[in-house]
Amino acid sequence: MKLKYNFVTNEVADKIVAVAVGEDLSKFNGFIKMNDIGAYIFNMLKNDVTVDDIVAAMQKDYPNEAEAEIRETVEGFVAKLKEAEVLE
Repeated sequence: MKLKYNFVTNEVADKIVAVAVGEDLSKFNGFIKMNDIGAYIFNMLKNDVTVDDIVAAMQKDYPNEAEAEIRETVEGFVAKLKEAEVLE
């Protein structure tokens, strides 16, 4: 799975937001607000990855976090992106 649209991310008022750019701006009208972990996952989704790929990468970058907790976070965030219809 990967993002369906081209997004740029920026920090606005201590939050990270993603906004569609170029031709995709007319296809996805709005923005996605997220925290640092959400931005980590979101940026990984710019490439074609699986939940397992994201979990494995996060385990390396966050070695003190339990795999089950990481997986729950990733699956929850991915579910929200699917609901917003921004994933292929």
